[in-house]
This record gives sequence, C-alpha cells and structure tokens, in this order.
Amino acid sequence: MSAQTLLSTGDKYFSYSGEKFGDVSAPATIQLILLPNTGLRDSLVQIMPYFGQPVSTGALEALGIKIKINDVSIFNSQQVQWTDHENNYSTQIFVPRQSKLEVISLNTSGNNTQIRGVNAIGYYL
Repeated sequence: MSAQTLLSTGDKYFSYSGEKFGDVSAPATIQLILLPNTGLRDSLVQIMPYFGQPVSTGALEALGIKIKINDVSIFNSQQVQWTDHENNYSTQIFVPRQSKLEVISLNTSGNNTQIRGVNAIGYYL
C-alpha cells in the first residue's frame, strides 16, 4: 500500500503499490493502494495495473482490479481468461476532492502467487 506523493509542481500526485503477491491462503482481494484523502481539488486519475506471468491460464483464473471511491465500487475489471494484452491497459477516473481512493487486486485461487501491482497518477483540475 502506498501513500500519495505530491509532485514538486503541486498540480499532480502519484502513488504505486510495488509488486504484491499472495500464497495459498491469499484472500479474494488484496489492497494495492489506499489514499484516505485525495486532496482539496478534484482530480483525474490514471490507474495502470500490471500483472506477472500467471500460474494458471484457465478460464476464470485471470486477476483483475476493483477501484473504489468513498467505499463505492466504480470500476471492476476481471477477464474470463488471461491474455497477453491484459498487461497493457489503463483507465482514467474522475475523483472528487477529499475522496477516499482505493485500488484492490481481485485474486483467483489458481493465481494466488502471481505478481500484481498498480501505478496511479492524479492530475488536479
């Protein structure tokens, strides 16, 4: 879990999780980023998840992410099956000022040990 870091210009911030992975006892979700308060201005946030090589490439074994703002799920992406292009997507979301922002990894039993992480950059509006 990473904290929000304001860039020197004051108009952007970033956060990153680093590489996370579980073991056979991994829960259904793993928290990657938690920003308790995004700041005093609205922001446009780009979320860029990444995933390592899967252990299992079977149906219903792909990892995914869920994004929550103020404990409300606003984005949920988990593919039915792992594909090479899964590593190359990002999404942009509007985050109101002083919001709680959370990015969660959606886990599967076949890929508990698969590396996953997320990078985020927020642009104050």
